[in-house]
Amino acid sequence: MEYRVFFTFSAIFIVAFLAISGCTSVPPQTTIPEVTSIPPDASPTETVVTEVSTPPVSPFTPSPTLLSSEDINLHFIDVAFGSGNIFLERLPLSTKRTTVSLNAGRDSDRETVEAFILKFNALSQSNKLFENTKTGQSGDIRIKFLSPEGLKAIDLGTEMGWLNREFVCNGVTCAKVKGYDIYLNNQMEGDQRTHYLLRALLYTLGFKGDSLQHPDSIFAYPENNATSLSFLDEKAVQVMYGLGMDNGMTVDDVKRVLFFK
Repeated sequence: MEYRVFFTFSAIFIVAFLAISGCTSVPPQTTIPEVTSIPPDASPTETVVTEVSTPPVSPFTPSPTLLSSEDINLHFIDVAFGSGNIFLERLPLSTKRTTVSLNAGRDSDRETVEAFILKFNALSQSNKLFENTKTGQSGDIRIKFLSPEGLKAIDLGTEMGWLNREFVCNGVTCAKVKGYDIYLNNQMEGDQRTHYLLRALLYTLGFKGDSLQHPDSIFAYPENNATSLSFLDEKAVQVMYGLGMDNGMTVDDVKRVLFFK
């Protein structure tokens, strides 16, 4: 009997203890994430795209002009045969370099001549010019600058006068060529001075004619102030001093070489 009373009392005690422990324990806390509210007038971050303007391509850009071998050959005939010569008057074939001398010119004139010589030697497959310009009148081709009065005194009416030429610009004599002697007006300046120096030098090398078809050519007629060879002019030099041309050839001889007739 006592045992049952003790057991009952113990059971009550244990239940009461557990009840008290449960009430005094701190329940686990649930972490609630913090939400930051966005004001209604705020907008999300925007990515700004900067437009880079590209200059428009001009619809008027010229396309390269296509030139045929016939264009080159016809240009050569125009500039190689003038109104007086019926034979090719280029430098005779030679392994010796042709010298050029300059008298009374400026440093810029010498630079022009020597730059042309380098160009000519690069284009020619036969004759070559000596690259250092001489001073004075001792060259095979002689260039001399004169006053307008001195230029007037040069007589072109020699035995081979039909091969000589006077270049007149705006009523003033700019240059005279007599055989392998070149006389230039020393009052010329700028592009005009450079143009007639080169034009006269090319004349002594056999380019006695003019171009009526190509205004950008240094051989253009009416005269221009071109200071360098155009593409067609370079090709004309290559033809003149290629391996198929020789001094004294007629127009028909040249045509047979160029057009295979």
